[in-house]
Amino acid sequence: MGMAWVVEAAGSGARPLVVDDGASWQRFADQLGEGYSAGKTQPLPELRKQMESRHRTVVELAKLGKRGLEASEVYERCSASVVALGSVYKCNRCPHWHTGGTGTGWVIGRRGEIVSNYHVFADGRNTNVVAIGALTQDGRCFPVEEVLAADRERDVIVVRIGVRDLVPLPVSIDEPVGRPVTVIGHPSGELFTFTQGHISRYTKKAVEAGGRPMDWMCVTADFAVGSSGGPVFNDRGAVVGMVARTHTINADPKSEAPTTQMVVKMTIPAEAILKLVEPAREGGRPKR
Repeated sequence: MGMAWVVEAAGSGARPLVVDDGASWQRFADQLGEGYSAGKTQPLPELRKQMESRHRTVVELAKLGKRGLEASEVYERCSASVVALGSVYKCNRCPHWHTGGTGTGWVIGRRGEIVSNYHVFADGRNTNVVAIGALTQDGRCFPVEEVLAADRERDVIVVRIGVRDLVPLPVSIDEPVGRPVTVIGHPSGELFTFTQGHISRYTKKAVEAGGRPMDWMCVTADFAVGSSGGPVFNDRGAVVGMVARTHTINADPKSEAPTTQMVVKMTIPAEAILKLVEPAREGGRPKR
């Protein structure tokens, strides 16, 4: 059964898709939960074991486009290659399946390879989850079959789902500061949300106390919890980074009621993502 989309005609002749988030997530939970009950999902302990032992994988990368795209074209061409990720569980108060933590992923290869953040798959606060899966834009639900490569420190993971008809997204590195970018994600479960901004800077920073400094690409395109793992696109529809975390700048941070002045949007540069990937296609790694 497909996702609960409603098709409307816009004044320009376009046909925007309107999502019923509640119905879509419930359908996802039901389908993934039924798959778990039928023994068709990978056990979570096995997936998490693979996360610790697999660090690199071979992927057939897509070729870069040559033409610049309007923002609406980026969404039109690329949104079907973005997936929603979520876990499912049952509570003690009703017979229904529920969605646990959610995130975002994107297609990097032609054999069902999906990229996201490591923390989307790590142990969360909800210890009752029994399966993790992906929801495609056309409403199909697929359990995660295996972890292909993972890097806890850099917060990147590559997994495989059981579908071979999703179009992989090209990847580009070293995008300059000031270049316009767009993000597609699912903030707070609001499916396939599109935002725009620019690359504001690159920085080397440790985000955990005592942690090793990492390279980050900061953008002004908006995102929030649930967008983790979402692709950051340039104007050719290539992924140049991936949503990771936010950093809030407060006025008088030590006061009892600090005032938020700015939220810095931190993303993982594409070059860090490609360290987990060995290209299978002719032509090798993406050019700078």
